[in-house]
Amino acid sequence: MNESIVVLGGGSWGATLADHLAKKGAEVVLWEFDARLATLLESGRTLSTLPDLTLHPSVRVTADLAKALVGRTVIVNAVPSTHVRNTFRAVGKCGGLSPQSWVVSATKGIENNTLKRMSEVIGEEIPSLHGRVGVLSGPSHAEEVARSLPTAIVAAGPEGIPEKIVGLFNTECLRVYTNADFVGVELCGALKNIYAVACGVSDGLGFGDNTKAALMTRGLNEMVRLGVSAGAQVITFLGLAGLGDLIVTCTSPHSRNRALGEKIGRGLSASEALAEMTMVAEGYPTTRGAKQLADRQGLSLPIVSALHDVLYDGKSGREALKELLSRPPIPEMLHVGDFVNQKK
Repeated sequence: MNESIVVLGGGSWGATLADHLAKKGAEVVLWEFDARLATLLESGRTLSTLPDLTLHPSVRVTADLAKALVGRTVIVNAVPSTHVRNTFRAVGKCGGLSPQSWVVSATKGIENNTLKRMSEVIGEEIPSLHGRVGVLSGPSHAEEVARSLPTAIVAAGPEGIPEKIVGLFNTECLRVYTNADFVGVELCGALKNIYAVACGVSDGLGFGDNTKAALMTRGLNEMVRLGVSAGAQVITFLGLAGLGDLIVTCTSPHSRNRALGEKIGRGLSASEALAEMTMVAEGYPTTRGAKQLADRQGLSLPIVSALHDVLYDGKSGREALKELLSRPPIPEMLHVGDFVNQKK
């Protein structure tokens, strides 16, 4: 592979992607915002949060953003969603991006207040990248990708970008499909984290598989309704980016979002649970963003609303679930054409 790549974000996912690309023969620089952590990773080549990963010897780690960007034609975004705007604002100020530069965003989230997807945030901060920002999403816990366990994910973006992403990441262990529904793939990756937190709350309360299955299935219904209202296609939510990622994030012991919910279900407040987390749980900020987006679209998403009450208003998980179950019965299935206008 003859590519010069910078991966932004030295957490578990960013480090795993950097290692994966370096193994394919790419020239990779990994940028970590915290200079102390960058030094530790450069010298030790390991992360405390990802014991199965030893960073490929060719990956260079730095906290100097300007130096990290020099000569890079591919930018892989793996910073937390709440830091994407500031990070790419800083990238834009560094200058020096070539006309051939393009971006792969592997961050899953919705920006609060603006309600922008990550690709939109990046494009706003660096307009010269218009038409050259794609996304990588799907069921892909870093813990398993780092071990080269078989994984299938999805690339989406403007014309020509998904194929470039496939060429960049596809291997015999990491199969990359393409999907023309850019909006749907990106929203799937963000929204599924909400329901993983909800499933974690259920686990923490001691509820069973029946409860989790209900949360996942009705959660998928909410994802579709919100996604279609934003211009996504229903079928995308039944693929790897939607159902696939929903399953793994709601059920896996590797899921940081499920872990956050479980702590809350066991009695911690949201702030206490967040303080105990060693990795970012994107479902926390995304719940607020999804609630704002649903309100703007005039949609009632009961699970999103209930979890928002738990995370931001201090309602207990048990009380939130009781209220969900006490809602008046409604038909389970909707016609596809009803999704946008369905208010229940």
